[in-house]
Amino acid sequence: MSKSVNEEIEKKMDEIENAVVEQLIIDEEFHMEVEEILNILIEKINSDLSSIGVIGRVEKQGSFVRRTYLNEDDTYDLVLILKKDEKPNVPRILDLLVERLKNDRIQKQPIQITKIVGKLPYLRIIANGILVNLFVGFDISPEQSKMSIFDLIPLHTSYIITHMSSNEKKDVLLLKKFMKSIGVYRNEIGAIGFNGYLCELLILFYGSFRNTIKAIAKWKPRVLIDMKKNKQVIEDVDAQTIELLGGYYPLYVSDPLAPRNNVAADVSINQFNSVISAANVYLYAPSLSFFLYQPVTLPSFETLVQKIKMSGKTILVLSFYRRHQESEICWQQALNMKKAFTKELERNRYLIERIQPFITDEYYGIFISLFKSKPQVTVRREGPSIFDGKASANFLKTFSTHVDVVSGPYIENQKWVIYFANRGQDVILFLQSLVHSNTFILEVDSFLKLEIKNKLKIHSVETTLKDLYNTDIEFAEQFYLFVERKPLWILNIGKQ
Repeated sequence: MSKSVNEEIEKKMDEIENAVVEQLIIDEEFHMEVEEILNILIEKINSDLSSIGVIGRVEKQGSFVRRTYLNEDDTYDLVLILKKDEKPNVPRILDLLVERLKNDRIQKQPIQITKIVGKLPYLRIIANGILVNLFVGFDISPEQSKMSIFDLIPLHTSYIITHMSSNEKKDVLLLKKFMKSIGVYRNEIGAIGFNGYLCELLILFYGSFRNTIKAIAKWKPRVLIDMKKNKQVIEDVDAQTIELLGGYYPLYVSDPLAPRNNVAADVSINQFNSVISAANVYLYAPSLSFFLYQPVTLPSFETLVQKIKMSGKTILVLSFYRRHQESEICWQQALNMKKAFTKELERNRYLIERIQPFITDEYYGIFISLFKSKPQVTVRREGPSIFDGKASANFLKTFSTHVDVVSGPYIENQKWVIYFANRGQDVILFLQSLVHSNTFILEVDSFLKLEIKNKLKIHSVETTLKDLYNTDIEFAEQFYLFVERKPLWILNIGKQ
């Protein structure tokens, strides 16, 4: 590429990024309005803590304090910091706060509050139309070996505020918007993808949005970034190896405050490859579409089914009705389902193309794509002795051109031998038996086993999948993208 062409591309990227930043800069008036409501809420919670005899404090945290949140972000974080010996009492403390706050008001508006029970319980609060998460952390120091993600939030905030310039904060906004628009950003607890803190660390490490995108374009599985040592190592590892080796992440970014933690642990290999490809295309053909919402034009269900049939694959959906369960719980259960059903399908020799967790406002579960609907099981069968002419003739006549014979007939130890494919049970029948009769085999906790046995639905293109596709637009979009295997950013490529 010539120097003049490079300069033209750089100029176009400057124009695009400057225009996007102008739209992303935090509105001061709005920021102050949110801060006022958060301050009132903090005052009320601190007062309630005092009333119930609990020593603790509530702090504003997260991207709101760091000023790295996007305009469209609608959830803000508070952290209740307690003494470490209060850990066993957290559920009781949260219950007491719920009882007190649910009867309270902010600016004449009633407070809505829900206790979220997950790995780490917290409160979801709606105050004057603003959605707030109240997480629970404990007074800790960076030297302590055992810290939850909520314990680290105040330390992360302090680290980013101390180390990040105002220009770098603008670059964080650009990177978050880029990640969000190409469909790899994680904006829910428990989901997979690039989270906000990871975007902040990448900007700190590479220095700017443009440098980050140029670096990402050269990534290969796997990338190791040591924030404390300011060092990067790129290993060229086969993508399949990464999927096979547990805990072998394509991207490893050490937390500078807890170096054993991989901040990028929730980035999948598909998301990793998607951001690399998007970065390369953006650097070659920059477009505003990389920072815009990507609308999905859905085909009819019949058109999509035709594409599935042409591919020769079998695609199924295992789903639960969400029943207003929190995203964190749904993602965790969907990920556990993926692991358990993958193991059982592989153990029974079904050829998996891929399995992907999904979550919508109404449903959650897993998409399953198989190369064939029946397992490919090779069985060895011995024939007659080569000295038995009549039996040999009949055996060879039957099996020399048999459609299921994959090897042979050949001679082994003076006997005829063949290997043939035992196609086994259709996957739908297998899954129905697994779900309704053999749930105990699945390696999930007892609660999820019971949910699977009593509530899990199995959908195929021949049965109820059409109803889901035609009635839930969010499900339809995710299912369509699963079938297509097309990164989200491709949909608007070249559009301005």
